[in-house]
Amino acid sequence: MTTFANVERTCAVCGHTDEHTVLMSTSVFGAPDLDTRPPPLARLTLPMQIQCCPVCGYCAPNVSEALPEAAAEVARPEYQAQLRHPDFPYLANLFLCWSRIAEAAGRYAEAGWAAVRAAWACDDEGPARAGAAVACRERAVALFESARQRGQAFAHEPGAEEAILADLLRRSGRFAEADAVAQAGLAQNPPPTIARVLHYQRHLCQRRDTEAHTVDEAPEA
Repeated sequence: MTTFANVERTCAVCGHTDEHTVLMSTSVFGAPDLDTRPPPLARLTLPMQIQCCPVCGYCAPNVSEALPEAAAEVARPEYQAQLRHPDFPYLANLFLCWSRIAEAAGRYAEAGWAAVRAAWACDDEGPARAGAAVACRERAVALFESARQRGQAFAHEPGAEEAILADLLRRSGRFAEADAVAQAGLAQNPPPTIARVLHYQRHLCQRRDTEAHTVDEAPEA
């Protein structure tokens, strides 16, 4: 069961108060996708994971809170163009705008996960947004690589970061890179579930498969 509530929040950038829907609770039935996207019912809560001020366009998980860099980023023409970018669904644009703010603040892991969520929003729009989904995943890869260079973890078990990167690369059609990353993850002697996923990623790369798959589809070693 998923529950939510409508609450008033004051934008930390411009001071406008508006009503936003916030998630109170949810549940899951089934296995997550290989990139960690949860199954229903939690899968359906994506629109509740981001908010947008209707006046200034500030996007964040909670618009009543802001990083120090937020106001300057929201004022940039590039940010406002992203907010209304016609090549991406509305929800994806909100996540991409939050990704820009997090990146400006040097929070590359958060920025990467926002780009992943933007890709999910594109996926939900079907084949017409396939190119937009790839663009979001490629942005996520670049941000996660920047996070790793700066010691910012975006997953916490051995091989988990490689499993996520491999899925992002594979679904972007970058099969050789995805396979190399999966091999690097397996070299870390990861836990059994992660090892299964990494082996499965290699199998999917060999098949040149760019589709979404769940953890349950990964066969036992």
